[in-house]
Amino acid sequence: MKTISMPIPALAAALGLALAACSPQPADPAAMTAGAATNAATDTASTADTVTAPRLAGSPVFERTGAAPLIDFAGVQAVLGGEPTRVLVLGTAHLNQLPEAALSPDHLALLLDRLAAYRPDIIAVESVGGRGCDTLRRHAALYPGVADDYCTDPATALERLGMTQPEAALAVETEFPALTENPSATQRRRLAALFFGAGEPWSAALQWSRLDPADRIADELVSPALRDRLNRFLTSRNENSLIGLALGNQLGLERLAAMDDHTADIVRMRAPGALGPVIQGVWAAEHPLDARMDAAQQAYLGSAAGVLEGYRFLNSEAYQRFVIEGDFGLAAATPDEDAVARQYLAWWQVRGLRMSANVVEAAGNQPGARVLVIVGASHKAYFDAYLDQMHDFELVSVEQVLADPVE
Repeated sequence: MKTISMPIPALAAALGLALAACSPQPADPAAMTAGAATNAATDTASTADTVTAPRLAGSPVFERTGAAPLIDFAGVQAVLGGEPTRVLVLGTAHLNQLPEAALSPDHLALLLDRLAAYRPDIIAVESVGGRGCDTLRRHAALYPGVADDYCTDPATALERLGMTQPEAALAVETEFPALTENPSATQRRRLAALFFGAGEPWSAALQWSRLDPADRIADELVSPALRDRLNRFLTSRNENSLIGLALGNQLGLERLAAMDDHTADIVRMRAPGALGPVIQGVWAAEHPLDARMDAAQQAYLGSAAGVLEGYRFLNSEAYQRFVIEGDFGLAAATPDEDAVARQYLAWWQVRGLRMSANVVEAAGNQPGARVLVIVGASHKAYFDAYLDQMHDFELVSVEQVLADPVE
């Protein structure tokens, strides 16, 4: 895949695929380095935004060939009880894949300031939730190794809690709404253990991060092993930590919504062995803007201003079109013998639909909330399109939220 010029995680060992800006492991993430000039960033971005490439086979250009939907759901229903639910989909690179010198946490300061001004009530991160992980584990024969790759083992918390994962999840649903405005350290440690046991490690980490450092200790419910695990989440270089946890703390939120999905992986598990080589061929195809886009991505590092500009770039129409033209759109257009590449596209679309549905679920009990979705940049265009079909969801422009304030 050609969407990010940095190391990328394995999509599926069984198929030999690789994918950027899509799925970090939620366990204890790693490091990053390599800086670059930010002066050239603006020039490179403007070039990338203004260059018009010829229409390519994979371009997201659509024609109506069958019946049109009887009702167009795009936008917000004209008559609505209350305010719409506003959703900002922030496409991101997976930050723990960057070399350590390329990005320090303080380089995210301007980005965090702009996102905080949006004042999200709900922050959704690319992590598989407890129920999703439970499905992957119970059906491990259908999803070999997937839970190991994308889920955190809740046993570290469940042993001391004396609960099963469903019991811990029920306890969260019972106890979380009753959380007082200023919970005690003991209450926060219990909630951290319950969230972790329920398979929601990033919400557990948020509870843990809201404790004073002196209160991040083992007790009757938090074992030393769980304490150490939660501490590692706080030092993660994953965007769920550097953006999600940081912003959640700043805004006083109490949980992060896990919205990733890998039950869709059944599609690629059923795919023939030819899928891997076919998709590698799709990713190897040259795009007229390859060099310009790669140069732009390398430029947006090394400072807070550069990183902010980089996020504007990743969420721009030019970059989103480039991603589709070199990947999913091109897969749809690939004339291989049995349209094998379209099975890869089907997996991607099913996964995106289920992830988007998880966002709708996360906001379902807070009509009119402001939602921030932090997701791999390759998902952004699809999330925007899917969420725009909801009766009461209003899309928020990343460009406007990240714009420089008017003096």
